[in-house]
Amino acid sequence: MKGASPKGFAPFAFSVPVKLPRNFPIFSTIDRNASIEVMPRVLWLGALLANLSWAQAPVYTASSIVNAATNEPGAFAPLSLVSLFGRGLAYTTKALTADEIRNGQLPTTLIGTGVSVDSVAVPILFASPTQVNFLIPGNTRTGLRRLRLSREGAAGPEIDIRIGETAPGLFAMASQNAIATHADGRLVADDAPAEPGEVIILYAAGLGTTLPALNGMTLPTAAASISARRDLGVLFNGEPIADDLILYAGVTPGFAGLYQINFRIPAGAPANPEIRLRLKGQISPPSLSLPVRAPLQ
Repeated sequence: MKGASPKGFAPFAFSVPVKLPRNFPIFSTIDRNASIEVMPRVLWLGALLANLSWAQAPVYTASSIVNAATNEPGAFAPLSLVSLFGRGLAYTTKALTADEIRNGQLPTTLIGTGVSVDSVAVPILFASPTQVNFLIPGNTRTGLRRLRLSREGAAGPEIDIRIGETAPGLFAMASQNAIATHADGRLVADDAPAEPGEVIILYAAGLGTTLPALNGMTLPTAAASISARRDLGVLFNGEPIADDLILYAGVTPGFAGLYQINFRIPAGAPANPEIRLRLKGQISPPSLSLPVRAPLQ
């Protein structure tokens, strides 16, 4: 996804907030013989309030926990990428780097921030004061589960989340084009559309468990097809393409929570169709397009 900026998928597209110092001085040095000015009092009050805000527990709600691909709340699936938005989630901003991955194992805390599902720590991929991205483990059971975020011992509220078999979503550019690449890695875009008959790679999240099974606590090192492959449909303007055009649907090796669908553009595909995924009764949100060159008349 070189050059891509997936909507809501930090750290690729994230506006870093101003860092609040953890050891902000409470008192300013004042000449004892000078009259007390208003400004030192204001500085003192602002510093005190800043320190008090970080002493409070993290703040978030059920509606601020969303699919990282679609930015929409709702059910999640095993191996789903999830974004949690709120206040006081971390002291600073940190994206996962290779240094935090040990023997392929993903960390369950970043800069003191962690997330648990049913009291089990889950992999953290990004943490900031207002957003945390994490991964639902592959062995998480379906049904209602309890989620909680903690920041260096300060625990946020326990929230019910629903885990389903699948929760398909497509990553999107700001242009509302779904993120896909040509076989050579170039982005499928308005100025570089897919051609009828061409094989492209479409990127997705929330496609559920895989064969062989992955636990989600380590980076995948090889291809693994989704368990529900027979139920997958790629929809162009609401109509599924022929199943034999879908060549692979599974995890992207080397990436946590990222899936790819390799498929051939139908010979008679319409120009720039709306593209959606259908999987075990769940359909990805509407209004995303796939740049496709109009067929020759």
